[in-house]
Amino acid sequence: MRTGPAAGTEGYHHEAAFHGSDEELLAVTLPFVREGLEVGDLTMVALADRESEVVRRALPRADAVHWISASRRYETPASAIRRYREQFVEAVEAGRTQVRVVGNVPHPGYGAPWSGWARYEAAVNHAFATLPVWSLCCYDTRITPRAVVADVVRTHPHLVTPDGGREINAAFVAPEELLVEGLAAPLPAEPGPPALVLDDPSPAAARHALLATVARLDHDEREDLVLALSEIVDNAWVHGVPPVRVAMWTGDRTVVTVTDTGVGPSDPFAGLLPAEGSATAGLGLWMAHQLGQEVSLHRGPEGFTVRMTAGPS
Repeated sequence: MRTGPAAGTEGYHHEAAFHGSDEELLAVTLPFVREGLEVGDLTMVALADRESEVVRRALPRADAVHWISASRRYETPASAIRRYREQFVEAVEAGRTQVRVVGNVPHPGYGAPWSGWARYEAAVNHAFATLPVWSLCCYDTRITPRAVVADVVRTHPHLVTPDGGREINAAFVAPEELLVEGLAAPLPAEPGPPALVLDDPSPAAARHALLATVARLDHDEREDLVLALSEIVDNAWVHGVPPVRVAMWTGDRTVVTVTDTGVGPSDPFAGLLPAEGSATAGLGLWMAHQLGQEVSLHRGPEGFTVRMTAGPS
Protein backbone atom coordinates (compact mmCIF):
# COMPACT_ATOMS: atom_id res chain seq x y z
CA MET A 1 0.00 0.00 0.00
CA ARG A 2 1.28 3.47 -0.89
CA THR A 3 1.79 6.03 1.85
CA GLY A 4 2.18 9.79 2.13
CA PRO A 5 0.54 12.19 -0.36
CA ALA A 6 0.65 9.44 -3.01
CA ALA A 7 -1.59 7.15 -0.90
CA GLY A 8 -4.58 5.92 -2.85
CA THR A 9 -3.09 6.93 -6.19
CA GLU A 10 -1.26 5.16 -8.97
CA GLY A 11 1.77 6.29 -10.90
CA TYR A 12 4.38 8.94 -10.43
CA HIS A 13 4.19 11.60 -7.70
CA HIS A 14 6.70 14.38 -8.50
CA GLU A 15 7.43 17.08 -5.92
CA ALA A 16 9.82 20.02 -5.70
CA ALA A 17 11.03 21.54 -2.44
CA PHE A 18 13.00 24.78 -2.11
CA HIS A 19 15.20 25.33 0.93
CA GLY A 20 17.42 28.19 2.03
CA SER A 21 19.38 26.46 4.80
CA ASP A 22 20.54 23.02 5.89
CA GLU A 23 17.89 23.10 8.60
CA GLU A 24 15.16 23.56 6.00
CA LEU A 25 16.67 20.77 3.90
CA LEU A 26 16.50 18.40 6.87
CA ALA A 27 12.98 19.53 7.81
CA VAL A 28 11.76 18.36 4.41
CA THR A 29 13.92 15.31 3.74
CA LEU A 30 14.17 13.57 7.13
CA PRO A 31 10.42 12.82 7.55
CA PHE A 32 10.31 11.63 3.93
CA VAL A 33 13.22 9.22 4.42
CA ARG A 34 12.28 8.04 7.91
CA GLU A 35 8.72 7.21 6.95
CA GLY A 36 9.95 5.40 3.85
CA LEU A 37 12.17 3.16 5.96
CA GLU A 38 9.40 2.54 8.49
CA VAL A 39 6.85 1.38 5.92
CA GLY A 40 9.33 -0.64 3.84
CA ASP A 41 9.56 1.55 0.73
CA LEU A 42 12.75 1.34 -1.26
CA THR A 43 14.17 4.73 -0.21
CA MET A 44 16.89 6.36 -2.28
CA VAL A 45 18.93 9.50 -1.69
CA ALA A 46 20.68 10.97 -4.73
CA LEU A 47 21.66 14.43 -3.50
CA ALA A 48 24.86 16.31 -4.31
CA ASP A 49 27.76 15.27 -2.08
CA ARG A 50 27.48 18.03 0.52
CA GLU A 51 23.69 17.80 0.90
CA SER A 52 23.88 14.01 0.95
CA GLU A 53 26.34 14.14 3.85
CA VAL A 54 24.10 16.59 5.75
CA VAL A 55 21.20 14.15 5.50
CA ARG A 56 23.35 11.10 6.25
CA ARG A 57 24.69 12.60 9.50
CA ALA A 58 21.15 13.31 10.70
CA LEU A 59 19.78 9.80 10.08
CA PRO A 60 20.05 7.15 12.80
CA ARG A 61 19.39 4.39 10.24
CA ALA A 62 21.55 5.72 7.43
CA ASP A 63 22.70 2.24 6.42
CA ALA A 64 19.13 1.28 5.51
CA VAL A 65 18.98 4.01 2.86
CA HIS A 66 19.96 3.31 -0.75
CA TRP A 67 22.57 6.04 -1.30
CA ILE A 68 23.25 7.00 -4.93
CA SER A 69 26.18 9.08 -6.12
CA ALA A 70 24.61 12.10 -7.81
CA SER A 71 27.69 12.67 -9.97
CA ARG A 72 27.37 9.16 -11.39
CA ARG A 73 23.59 8.99 -11.60
CA TYR A 74 23.21 12.39 -13.24
CA GLU A 75 25.87 12.05 -15.94
CA THR A 76 23.35 12.83 -18.67
CA PRO A 77 19.57 13.36 -18.52
CA ALA A 78 18.76 10.39 -20.76
CA SER A 79 21.05 7.97 -18.94
CA ALA A 80 19.59 9.06 -15.58
CA ILE A 81 16.06 8.36 -16.83
CA ARG A 82 17.13 4.93 -18.13
CA ARG A 83 18.89 3.91 -14.93
CA TYR A 84 16.15 5.14 -12.64
CA ARG A 85 13.50 3.37 -14.67
CA GLU A 86 15.46 0.12 -14.53
CA GLN A 87 15.69 0.38 -10.72
CA PHE A 88 12.03 1.29 -10.33
CA VAL A 89 10.83 -1.61 -12.49
CA GLU A 90 13.11 -4.01 -10.62
CA ALA A 91 11.75 -2.81 -7.27
CA VAL A 92 8.13 -3.24 -8.38
CA GLU A 93 8.84 -6.71 -9.72
CA ALA A 94 10.38 -7.56 -6.33
CA GLY A 95 7.12 -6.61 -4.60
CA ARG A 96 7.68 -3.00 -3.52
CA THR A 97 4.46 -1.00 -3.51
CA GLN A 98 6.29 2.35 -3.57
CA VAL A 99 9.75 3.75 -4.25
CA ARG A 100 10.92 7.04 -2.72
CA VAL A 101 13.69 9.20 -4.14
CA VAL A 102 15.25 12.36 -2.74
CA GLY A 103 17.52 14.03 -5.27
CA ASN A 104 18.80 17.15 -6.95
CA VAL A 105 20.00 17.42 -10.51
CA PRO A 106 22.93 19.44 -11.93
CA HIS A 107 22.40 23.14 -12.62
CA PRO A 108 24.53 26.31 -12.80
CA GLY A 109 24.64 26.54 -9.00
CA TYR A 110 26.79 23.40 -9.15
CA GLY A 111 28.69 24.63 -12.23
CA ALA A 112 26.68 22.58 -14.73
CA PRO A 113 24.56 23.54 -17.76
CA TRP A 114 20.83 23.54 -17.13
CA SER A 115 18.95 23.16 -20.43
CA GLY A 116 19.23 19.38 -20.60
CA TRP A 117 18.18 18.98 -16.97
CA ALA A 118 15.19 21.25 -17.48
CA ARG A 119 14.14 18.80 -20.20
CA TYR A 120 14.77 15.96 -17.75
CA GLU A 121 12.55 17.44 -15.05
CA ALA A 122 9.75 17.78 -17.61
CA ALA A 123 10.24 14.37 -19.23
CA VAL A 124 10.26 12.27 -16.05
CA ASN A 125 6.58 13.12 -15.55
CA HIS A 126 5.95 11.03 -18.66
CA ALA A 127 8.79 8.51 -18.36
CA PHE A 128 7.74 7.33 -14.87
CA ALA A 129 4.01 8.01 -15.22
CA THR A 130 2.89 4.41 -14.65
CA LEU A 131 5.31 3.58 -11.83
CA PRO A 132 4.55 3.86 -8.05
CA VAL A 133 7.34 6.35 -7.42
CA TRP A 134 7.33 9.36 -5.11
CA SER A 135 10.24 11.70 -5.81
CA LEU A 136 11.25 14.78 -3.85
CA CYS A 137 13.50 17.15 -5.81
CA CYS A 138 15.38 19.55 -3.53
CA TYR A 139 16.69 22.93 -4.72
CA ASP A 140 18.83 25.20 -2.56
CA THR A 141 17.70 28.78 -3.16
CA ARG A 142 21.12 30.06 -2.02
CA ILE A 143 22.74 28.69 -5.18
CA THR A 144 19.89 28.03 -7.61
CA PRO A 145 19.49 30.76 -10.27
CA ARG A 146 16.07 32.36 -10.64
CA ALA A 147 15.65 31.02 -14.17
CA VAL A 148 16.20 27.48 -12.85
CA VAL A 149 13.68 28.03 -10.04
CA ALA A 150 11.14 29.17 -12.66
CA ASP A 151 11.71 26.01 -14.71
CA VAL A 152 11.47 23.81 -11.63
CA VAL A 153 8.10 25.30 -10.73
CA ARG A 154 6.82 24.64 -14.26
CA THR A 155 7.99 21.01 -14.29
CA HIS A 156 6.72 19.74 -10.91
CA PRO A 157 3.01 19.00 -10.34
CA HIS A 158 3.45 19.26 -6.56
CA LEU A 159 5.35 21.67 -4.30
CA VAL A 160 6.61 21.29 -0.73
CA THR A 161 7.07 24.30 1.54
CA PRO A 162 10.06 24.58 3.93
CA ASP A 163 7.80 23.68 6.87
CA GLY A 164 6.71 20.45 5.17
CA GLY A 165 3.39 21.67 3.82
CA ARG A 166 2.30 20.22 0.47
CA GLU A 167 0.22 21.73 -2.31
CA ILE A 168 -0.82 21.08 -5.88
CA ASN A 169 1.16 23.37 -8.17
CA ALA A 170 -1.14 25.54 -10.29
CA ALA A 171 1.86 26.70 -12.37
CA PHE A 172 2.71 23.18 -13.62
CA VAL A 173 2.91 22.89 -17.41
CA ALA A 174 2.42 19.64 -19.34
CA PRO A 175 5.80 18.11 -20.26
CA GLU A 176 4.96 17.85 -23.96
CA GLU A 177 4.28 21.58 -24.09
CA LEU A 178 7.52 22.47 -22.31
CA LEU A 179 9.66 20.20 -24.47
CA VAL A 180 8.21 21.59 -27.71
CA GLU A 181 8.77 25.10 -26.34
CA GLY A 182 12.39 24.20 -25.56
CA LEU A 183 13.03 23.17 -29.15
CA ALA A 184 12.45 26.77 -30.18
CA ALA A 185 15.33 28.01 -28.01
CA PRO A 186 17.96 29.70 -30.22
CA LEU A 187 21.37 28.17 -30.68
CA PRO A 188 24.02 29.70 -28.40
CA ALA A 189 26.46 32.06 -30.08
CA GLU A 190 29.74 30.27 -30.72
CA PRO A 191 33.16 31.89 -30.15
CA GLY A 192 34.04 32.85 -33.72
CA PRO A 193 33.83 30.92 -36.97
CA PRO A 194 33.92 27.12 -36.90
CA ALA A 195 37.25 25.33 -37.22
CA LEU A 196 35.71 22.95 -39.73
CA VAL A 197 32.54 22.67 -41.78
CA LEU A 198 31.43 19.51 -43.60
CA ASP A 199 28.68 19.50 -46.20
CA ASP A 200 26.71 16.27 -46.57
CA PRO A 201 29.26 14.04 -44.81
CA SER A 202 28.69 10.34 -44.22
CA PRO A 203 28.85 9.21 -40.57
CA ALA A 204 32.32 7.76 -41.27
CA ALA A 205 33.56 11.01 -42.82
CA ALA A 206 32.27 12.99 -39.85
CA ARG A 207 34.00 10.63 -37.42
CA HIS A 208 37.35 10.88 -39.22
CA ALA A 209 37.12 14.68 -39.45
CA LEU A 210 36.40 15.00 -35.74
CA LEU A 211 39.33 12.77 -34.78
CA ALA A 212 41.62 14.82 -37.01
CA THR A 213 40.37 18.15 -35.63
CA VAL A 214 39.93 17.66 -31.89
CA ALA A 215 43.00 17.31 -29.69
CA ARG A 216 42.07 18.75 -26.28
CA LEU A 217 39.64 16.09 -25.10
CA ASP A 218 40.72 13.09 -23.09
CA HIS A 219 40.34 9.63 -24.62
CA ASP A 220 36.91 8.82 -23.15
CA GLU A 221 35.43 12.22 -23.99
CA ARG A 222 36.73 12.01 -27.54
CA GLU A 223 35.40 8.47 -28.03
CA ASP A 224 31.97 9.44 -26.68
CA LEU A 225 31.80 12.50 -28.92
CA VAL A 226 32.89 10.53 -31.99
CA LEU A 227 30.20 7.92 -31.38
CA ALA A 228 27.54 10.54 -30.69
CA LEU A 229 28.43 12.47 -33.83
CA SER A 230 28.24 9.33 -35.93
CA GLU A 231 24.79 8.52 -34.54
CA ILE A 232 23.49 12.06 -35.05
CA VAL A 233 24.74 12.31 -38.64
CA ASP A 234 23.17 8.94 -39.43
CA ASN A 235 19.96 10.12 -37.75
CA ALA A 236 19.96 13.28 -39.88
CA TRP A 237 20.24 11.24 -43.10
CA VAL A 238 17.62 8.68 -42.08
CA HIS A 239 15.04 10.92 -40.39
CA GLY A 240 15.95 14.47 -41.46
CA VAL A 241 15.89 16.36 -44.72
CA PRO A 242 19.16 16.95 -46.64
CA PRO A 243 21.40 18.78 -47.05
CA VAL A 244 23.21 17.88 -43.82
CA ARG A 245 25.83 20.25 -42.43
CA VAL A 246 28.35 19.53 -39.65
CA ALA A 247 30.27 22.34 -37.96
CA MET A 248 32.99 22.08 -35.29
CA TRP A 249 34.49 24.58 -32.85
CA THR A 250 37.63 23.65 -30.92
CA GLY A 251 38.25 26.37 -28.34
CA ASP A 252 38.18 25.85 -24.57
CA ARG A 253 35.31 23.43 -25.15
CA THR A 254 34.62 21.34 -28.22
CA VAL A 255 31.28 22.11 -29.86
CA VAL A 256 29.81 20.14 -32.76
CA THR A 257 26.52 20.88 -34.52
CA VAL A 258 24.64 18.76 -37.02
CA THR A 259 21.92 20.55 -39.01
CA ASP A 260 19.45 19.28 -41.59
CA THR A 261 16.66 21.25 -43.20
CA GLY A 262 13.78 19.30 -41.65
CA VAL A 263 11.71 20.24 -38.62
CA GLY A 264 13.15 17.58 -36.33
CA PRO A 265 11.41 14.77 -34.46
CA SER A 266 7.66 14.84 -33.97
CA ASP A 267 8.06 13.12 -30.59
CA PRO A 268 8.82 15.78 -27.93
CA PHE A 269 10.58 13.11 -25.82
CA ALA A 270 12.98 12.12 -28.61
CA GLY A 271 16.51 11.72 -27.30
CA LEU A 272 15.42 11.41 -23.68
CA LEU A 273 13.39 8.23 -24.16
CA PRO A 274 13.96 5.34 -26.60
CA ALA A 275 12.25 5.58 -29.96
CA GLU A 276 9.12 3.46 -30.17
CA GLY A 277 8.42 2.89 -33.83
CA SER A 278 8.31 6.58 -34.75
CA ALA A 279 9.44 7.43 -38.24
CA THR A 280 11.05 10.62 -36.99
CA ALA A 281 12.36 9.84 -33.51
CA GLY A 282 15.46 7.84 -34.35
CA LEU A 283 17.28 5.45 -32.06
CA GLY A 284 20.52 7.29 -32.82
CA LEU A 285 19.29 10.45 -31.11
CA TRP A 286 18.58 8.50 -27.92
CA MET A 287 21.93 6.71 -28.08
CA ALA A 288 23.76 10.03 -28.44
CA HIS A 289 21.99 11.33 -25.34
CA GLN A 290 23.30 8.36 -23.32
CA LEU A 291 26.91 9.43 -23.73
CA GLY A 292 28.97 11.82 -21.65
CA GLN A 293 28.55 15.11 -23.47
CA GLU A 294 25.97 17.88 -23.27
CA VAL A 295 23.35 17.59 -26.02
CA SER A 296 20.73 20.18 -26.93
CA LEU A 297 18.09 20.27 -29.69
CA HIS A 298 17.08 23.36 -31.64
CA ARG A 299 14.41 24.02 -34.26
CA GLY A 300 14.97 27.21 -36.25
CA PRO A 301 14.78 28.88 -39.67
CA GLU A 302 17.66 26.79 -41.03
CA GLY A 303 16.11 23.51 -39.91
CA PHE A 304 16.78 21.13 -37.05
CA THR A 305 20.11 21.23 -35.21
CA VAL A 306 21.65 18.91 -32.65
CA ARG A 307 24.40 20.65 -30.66
CA MET A 308 26.95 18.58 -28.69
CA THR A 309 29.48 20.03 -26.26
CA ALA A 310 32.37 18.24 -24.58
CA GLY A 311 35.26 19.27 -22.37
CA PRO A 312 35.50 21.33 -19.16
CA SER A 313 32.40 23.34 -18.21
